[in-house]
Amino acid sequence: MKRNRAIDAAFGWSGLTPSRLVAFGWSGSTPSRLVAAPLPAPAELRQSRGSATRPSQRLEVKPLHRGKHQPSRGFSLIEVIAAVVIFAIGMVAVLGLFAPVTKSVAAVGEAEAAAKVADAVRARLRVLPFASAVALVQEVAAVRRNDGLGTYNPNDGRNPAVMFAKVGGEVGILSLQNNRPVWLDSSVPTPLPVADADKYFEIELIRNDSLSPKSGDATAAMVAYTMRVRWPAFLPAASGAAVQVGASGTGAVPFDHSRKQVVFFSGAIMR
Repeated sequence: MKRNRAIDAAFGWSGLTPSRLVAFGWSGSTPSRLVAAPLPAPAELRQSRGSATRPSQRLEVKPLHRGKHQPSRGFSLIEVIAAVVIFAIGMVAVLGLFAPVTKSVAAVGEAEAAAKVADAVRARLRVLPFASAVALVQEVAAVRRNDGLGTYNPNDGRNPAVMFAKVGGEVGILSLQNNRPVWLDSSVPTPLPVADADKYFEIELIRNDSLSPKSGDATAAMVAYTMRVRWPAFLPAASGAAVQVGASGTGAVPFDHSRKQVVFFSGAIMR
């Protein structure tokens, strides 16, 4: 040991000194002639080095995988189920947004069709005699009275001023054939009846009293009106027949016209 300490002092090694090399199993008299020997087990190292070993010189066992080399962990079944549930809830919410959008697009399309019907009515009125066209204009009080009645049926022929139109814009005006109300279109040379299944728009002309009071019809150059277009008047049923919208046939209100959409247009009948 004295010789080893002398070698330590001569070389001035503060770390791995010859004496410590001998403790680890190295043999030889000088550092240049050191021969490698098998490393002792950790238990033998602790026993040979004793209590004088500093903590910084102790052996450390480090994991083989660190940082990005650590193997990745897969998803558990609960995580997969939770992800699927969250995705399904999100899809249901997104699909729910399409219903009002689709309804809005359909309403815009029907309003455009109603505008075409209004143009068709104006064109039909221009070819009629002035007196016949003015006969289709109703008074405001009469329209309000019919709207307030739960029994008012515009398709029974009792109100000759009511007109019906197809989705394509063809307008039918009431005519009595064999004492039965029939709405005839403008086909030439023979007008054709408009079937109930084709009656989608219901049209009524309401007098504009501020511009055209009834007392001045005899000498007036024009009669101003407001055109009310309501739809749908009839819808096809599963049996193939047409069903009148709002018609229940029973109860205190057999006809409920509040379920129809409505739009107004202005116009005038010129003499």
